[in-house]
Order: sequence, then C-alpha cells, then structure tokens
Amino acid sequence: MDAFIVACLERLAATSVQTVVLVTLVWGLCRLLPRVPPATQCWLWWLVALQALLGLVAPPLELPWLAQAPAVPVVETMPLAAAGGDAMAGANTAAPAVPPGFSWQLGLVALWLAGVIVMSGVTLRDWWRSRELLRRSAPCTDEVLVEALALAAEAHGLRRTPRLRVSDGIDSPQLVGPWRPILLLPAHRVLGGDDLDMALTHELVHLHRRDLWWGWGPTLARHLFFFHPLIHLAVREYGIAREAACDAAVVAGDRRCRHDYGRLLVRLGTSPSLRTGLASASPTFLCLKRRLTMLQNTASFPRVGAFALLILVAAIGVAPLRLVAAPSEGAAAAGPQSAGGGTVIVQSTTSLVTTASGEDEVSGQIHLSKSGTDQAYVRIRGKGERTVMNGSTDDLEEARRAIAGQGDALWVRQGGARYLIRDPETLARFDALIAPIRELGDQQGALGQRQGALGQQQGKLGQEQGELGQRQARLALAAAQRAMDGGSRDESASEKREQAELAARQKALGERQEGLSRRQADLSQQQAVLSTRQAEASQRANEGLKHLLATAFASGVAQPIGK
Repeated sequence: MDAFIVACLERLAATSVQTVVLVTLVWGLCRLLPRVPPATQCWLWWLVALQALLGLVAPPLELPWLAQAPAVPVVETMPLAAAGGDAMAGANTAAPAVPPGFSWQLGLVALWLAGVIVMSGVTLRDWWRSRELLRRSAPCTDEVLVEALALAAEAHGLRRTPRLRVSDGIDSPQLVGPWRPILLLPAHRVLGGDDLDMALTHELVHLHRRDLWWGWGPTLARHLFFFHPLIHLAVREYGIAREAACDAAVVAGDRRCRHDYGRLLVRLGTSPSLRTGLASASPTFLCLKRRLTMLQNTASFPRVGAFALLILVAAIGVAPLRLVAAPSEGAAAAGPQSAGGGTVIVQSTTSLVTTASGEDEVSGQIHLSKSGTDQAYVRIRGKGERTVMNGSTDDLEEARRAIAGQGDALWVRQGGARYLIRDPETLARFDALIAPIRELGDQQGALGQRQGALGQQQGKLGQEQGELGQRQARLALAAAQRAMDGGSRDESASEKREQAELAARQKALGERQEGLSRRQADLSQQQAVLSTRQAEASQRANEGLKHLLATAFASGVAQPIGK
C-alpha cells in the first residue's frame, strides 16, 4: 500500500510538471499562429487532457538525459565457510522497513481523494439538475420545426435525430445527453427563422463532432487534477475552441452569415450551462468575446499544416516522459568477469564466495574498482557474525579499521565524507531490512541443495546409462566384426539375453531419470516463485534504505569520522 501511495504521488507530480510544459507549448502555438483553425486548437487542448490522463495510468518513457547518479542497492546473500580467495559475495536487495503510522504521503493522497470526490459531487449535482431539467421540459409540438430538424440532422450525416423539447429553465438552445441526445429550446425566448436555423445548426455540429463524448476526457482530467491551475486553463480553452469550431462550421463560406451569426451570439449573451450539456450561449463574457474574435478570423490555414501540427504535439508531448539519470559505467558492465589471480567480480545476483583468511563472512555487493560509487555502507556485527556491505574492497578494509573490533556499527561513505552509526535503534532497523531477504535466501539455498542432490543422482544415473550404452555398443560391434570376418552375424542366445537385460536396465534408468527430471522441474518452479518474491522485495528495498540513511543523517545519528 505504501509503495502504491508513493507511486501515485510520483505520477501526479511528474505528470503535473509535464503538463506545465505541454500547456505552455500549446498556448504559445495558439498565440503565435492565430490563423490555426478553431477545430485544430480544440484538439490541441484536448491533447493536454489526454497527456494528463496517460501520465497517471501509462508507464512512462524514461529519457536518460540527467547526469549519472549512483544507485544505492541493498544487498544480502548466504555465506559459506572460509575456503580461499578475496572476500566476495553476491547481492540481493533487502525489504524496506516502512515507518508505521500516519505519513505525509498518506495525508496528501487523502487530500487528493477528497478533492476528487468534491469535484465528482459537483458533476453529479449538475447531472441531477439536467435530469430535473429534462423531466420538467415538454415535447416540441411544432411539427414544421421537428421536420426541419430531422432534415438538417440528415444533411449533417447524423444517424439519429435528437429529440426536440422545450424548457422554461434555459435561456439558449442546449444539447443534453451523450447516449440519447436531447435538444432543448428555451420556451420564453422566440428566435426568428434564420437565428433558429443557425442555433440548431450549431448544436447539430456538436453532435456530428461527438463533442459530448470527447468532452469526457478534459472533464476527467479536471477532476483528477483539480489542484492544477493549468489543467483548468486547458479545459477552459478547450471549451472555447470547441464552441468556436462549431461557430466556424455554421458560417463556413458565407461572410454575410458570419455577421448575422455574430449578432445572434450577442443576442444570446452569456448564460451559465450545466457541465453535462452544451449550450449555444457563452458561459462567460470572456468566452463570448473570444468567440466573436475568432469569428472575425477569415484567413485560411493549410489543412496539411494543421494536421502536421497535431501530429507534432501528440508525438512530443502526450506520451508520459520521465527524465532519469544516465546509466553508470558500472551498471553497463553487468555480468561476472574474471580478474587477475582468479578473482571474480560479483554483480547483483545471488552468489556465494568464501574467504581464506578466516575473517567474518561477508555478503553484499562488492566493487573491485577502487572508485566504487559515491555511496557505500558496511554493516559489521560481532565476532563470527556476517558482514553486510555495498561498496568496494577498499570500503570494507576502511570500515574494519574504523570500527576496529568495537562491536556493532554501520559505516557509511557519502561522497567524500565518512560516517559511523552505532545507534541501536537504527542498527536494528537496518537488520530488519536484511531479515526478510535472509529468510528468502535460506529457502532458496535449501532448494538449491535439494536441486544439487537431485543433480548428483541424475549424474550417477547418466553415468550408469553411459556404461550400459558402451556395453551395448561392444556387443553390436562384436556382431559386426564377425560378419566382416565371414562368419554369421546372428547373435548367440547368451548375447541376446545380455542385450535384452541391458535394454531393460536402460529403460528402467530412463524412467528414473524422467522422475528425477519432473522433481527437478518442480523445484525449479519453486525457485522461480522465490526469485519473483526476491525481485519484489528488491523493488521495495531501495526506498527503505534511502529513508533509513536520510533519517540517520538528519537526526545526527550518523557521526562523521575521518578517513
């Protein structure tokens, strides 16, 4: 749950930052290119909402454009007795110790959910009001108007003509309902023939463009990012451009109609509309002013250019992007390699290496290069206990000199500074990070021993099968030799019996091998399950260690020491 909360906050924050960039880009394009058609501007602002929604649900595309930053993996393996070579170990990531109780991350998520609920409540209220508005409306009894609407809907390519009703609760024509659209006309405001025709055409264009459906994207983005002012700006600009696109479709190719339609917009004035419907009147004076301004724009813009603009913005700005640090050279050179003198460079896979000096067993991630990383740690316990570390061999030796047999301690290197932590609570939390991984390592080790024992049995059976095969080959070779010498190739009764016995034994050994193979496959599946659990624990472990060390530095528990 904590990991989900952190991931949710990270996506909200990263998406909010990317939204700032995309809104700035779209706003600049619309201002620098005022001739861009309103329909294109509408889709540009709709892409902003799409980017916000994808940022929450889609995996981001990582761009390694930042400076290299060393990772801080937590490591742990199972030790073996001393046998020879330098101190080495494999690595596995430990599970984090998440601080119990209420956290600020949980508080932020709770506030975010509360805001989403409030926004949803406002939308539900508007939906209820629209239902009440429809319930109180009356069917239109003007058959001529109904027939004219049907002909206009057919001319716009609509499969279904919206139902026409009259309401006392509205000041301008409104379109309500995406599934079964209903066109509401104001009962107290009578529009003339041309004005009514233009107003109805405006609403039919909305239906043809499927604006009631496409509008759910910006609406959902506004709900989820209620705290983001630029999302509200994008939704507002989308609404203005959407209305302007319908206005442009109404007056397309008719300059005189453009003048009459502008007067109609002024006559309709401003009237607040429900979030669940579309109205011909503008919701605010700013929206009305913008629509009239865009209505005066008669300059043309190439359709190819408008389409290319949409493709460009969609390609560079919609996909969730994350700037990450470039991979370090050490991470790129993954995989065990041999060094001079038979030394093995151990990477972050579970492996076991022993020591010849009889010193404490060491497990963790060890870098043979003297540079290592910018951060390292060595956890040294009492005599005979395992030493857990992440760093270079020089870090291990330096930590041993700093602690010098003085009991439990955690040595940390942060950049050029060295710290020593002896606080029992911090050490206990560090050990708690390692404990779950150690348990999983024990289980994997036990399975590995069972797999090894089965492998030995399979090897012995294979050796027996090989010996039987050699005997069968010798018998066949002897029969062939007799045939070449001019004798009979037929086998004697004793040879036949021996061949039959060998074949029976081979069959029995084969069946035993199949049984061992099935058991080996079962153990491999169990190992795969444990490996998956280890990977999940590794995913959570880094945050736990970062939190632990950050707390130690902030509280002064980590005491600086000299080199």
